[in-house]
Amino acid sequence: MRKSDFDKFAERLGLNPDELLSHLKAEVVKVGPGFRYVIDMEHFFFYVIAKLHGQQKSSGGAQVDVRSFEEAFNRAVDALAGASGYAKLAEVREAVCRELGISEEEFSRRLAELVQAKRGAYILLEGGDVKVQVGPKKYGYVKRVEKKVAEVVYY
Repeated sequence: MRKSDFDKFAERLGLNPDELLSHLKAEVVKVGPGFRYVIDMEHFFFYVIAKLHGQQKSSGGAQVDVRSFEEAFNRAVDALAGASGYAKLAEVREAVCRELGISEEEFSRRLAELVQAKRGAYILLEGGDVKVQVGPKKYGYVKRVEKKVAEVVYY
């Protein structure tokens, strides 16, 4: 594994690369102009799984179902929407994360699932100063689209 890739991976786990190297008992090998790490994949696999499992438990075990996420998200959008109907997605994220006790990553994952499941129910705009990554893109604003059913009254 290249040193730069390993450092990025360690950063994502929230660890110091040197600390992770010692846990995995990796060997540093000089290859050409750079360095590579030789890692026993069994140690690597079990360490990463244990680390991720520990992070899930330490996050309070906040397991939020789809319905409660959607309700909290809709309440936040409605409360924070301006005259145009758009709300800043970063503010919505903060409100939902605070209400449900979930992480920002969990919010982004849940929002991507919600937008996919309820196609046409939300409009996401890429503008704004602070953006939230949803899937491969970053968005700054969100708007709920209410589908109004025409009512026909016969006299």
